[in-house]
Order: sequence, then C-alpha cells, then structure tokens
Amino acid sequence: AKVTLIGTPLTHERFLRRDRGSYGPFLRPEDGTLEGQSTCLDGLFCCGDSTFPGIGMPAVAASGMICANSIVSVSDHWAMLDKIKLPS
Repeated sequence: AKVTLIGTPLTHERFLRRDRGSYGPFLRPEDGTLEGQSTCLDGLFCCGDSTFPGIGMPAVAASGMICANSIVSVSDHWAMLDKIKLPS
C-alpha cells in the first residue's frame, strides 16, 4: 500500500515550517487584530495568512492585493496592463 499525505498538518509542518501544522498566526484575545503588510524595513512588505485579513485562500489573495496596492496604485496597475496588452 502506498500512503500519500497531501495538505495534512504533517506536510504543513514539514514543508511550510508551521508549528504542528497550524494555519495562520497565534493570537491571544488581548493582542487584537492581525498585523498589516508593512514592516520596519522600507520597501519590504509581508502578505499571507499571518497578516490582515487572515486565514483562507480569499483572505491570502486579498493580503497580496493590499500589499501590491501599497506599492503601486490600482490605476497604475490598469495602465501597466493596458500597456502590455494582455489577450482577453
């Protein structure tokens, strides 16, 4: 028999270096909300399930969008996409 572990706490611990295969950050109630995308280093941003808005694919994607929009405005993104003329 062949056993394949895909997306289990064991694989998350091993490949994503997550404590006991956990998802998201550890927050105590008194800590409040998740951190944002900015850091103390100018030009370095963080995104993912440990930053606002949190855990789950939609939240992680939104975290990346917030980070991208912190670097370049939405109108500048649209201008760049118009410039490279992606096929529709």
